Amino acid sequence: MTENQILESSETSETPLCNQSNPPHRILVVDDDAAIRRLNAKMLLNCGYAVDVAADGAAGWQALQLDNYDLLITDNNMPNVTGIELLKQLHAARLDLPVIMATGKLPQAEFDRQPWLQPAATLVKPYTMEEMCRAVKKVLREADSPATGNPAVESPARLNPERSPSESPAGAGQPDGTPCSQHILVVDEDRDLCQLYTEVLTGRGYCVDTVADGAAGWSALLTAHYDLLITEHDLPRMTGIELVRKLRTAHMTLPVVLAAGRVPAGVLARNPWLQLAATLAKPFTIDVLLDTVKNVLRPTDVSASPTAPLPNWRPQPSAIGLRL
Repeated sequence: MTENQILESSETSETPLCNQSNPPHRILVVDDDAAIRRLNAKMLLNCGYAVDVAADGAAGWQALQLDNYDLLITDNNMPNVTGIELLKQLHAARLDLPVIMATGKLPQAEFDRQPWLQPAATLVKPYTMEEMCRAVKKVLREADSPATGNPAVESPARLNPERSPSESPAGAGQPDGTPCSQHILVVDEDRDLCQLYTEVLTGRGYCVDTVADGAAGWSALLTAHYDLLITEHDLPRMTGIELVRKLRTAHMTLPVVLAAGRVPAGVLARNPWLQLAATLAKPFTIDVLLDTVKNVLRPTDVSASPTAPLPNWRPQPSAIGLRL
């Protein structure tokens, strides 16, 4: 697949982190959300697995008929064929393939009525890449063990039960416990996109907090020190532009990247004092995001005193109004 070939070529220089098998286990990832599909595939490739992707259940079933896999990772709520329907097709065809269902809401009623459909493991969105990697290693280890039967039926493991929403920022430090180079606040009500921001930016050494609306973003900015704000514009309770207005009115010189589905160009042109460091029009690529963050944070004087009341960033002519 073209998407898979792009992912594989982008990871050829990476060192495998998780998988030690030779040849590598083959995994099929089925999800209709392109961002999550690409994130999962990229993480699994980086772990040393061979990965194919499918954009819905029907395409996933076709891939399963054409090739052999060691593991299926599937969403449930998908067009054409749902995840639970895909499990039923596997069962009807007597395909002894372990399955991880990674979805927003588990079809628990179906599992209770038909326990033979219970997957080897489940993940409830949003989950971390560490949780995904841990589930994959556990399921494949069980599948490889001669002492176990079909892991798709035996000993299901539910990881990361649903979390209740909170006004507090969802923090993400470095997975290995090393200090973060800089601290970023992301304001966006799309939970899946916030998860993508977190995984991508922490992978490059940044600390990331996420909140779901502008008012919660303002509260976070008042209680913690950040080196960069990345915000959507269309947000509940307080828009992105209103959040930036409050920042500038309070004389906070924090650099801001407006990453929005609808960039209010007219408002920005009439209010240059808002001093946006960059704008990103959704959808944008991971590489564009990383390059933008790197370019915006480059002027930061890392030798500044940590007791300074405000970030010492100052806008540079080349950074203001960057349009990608």
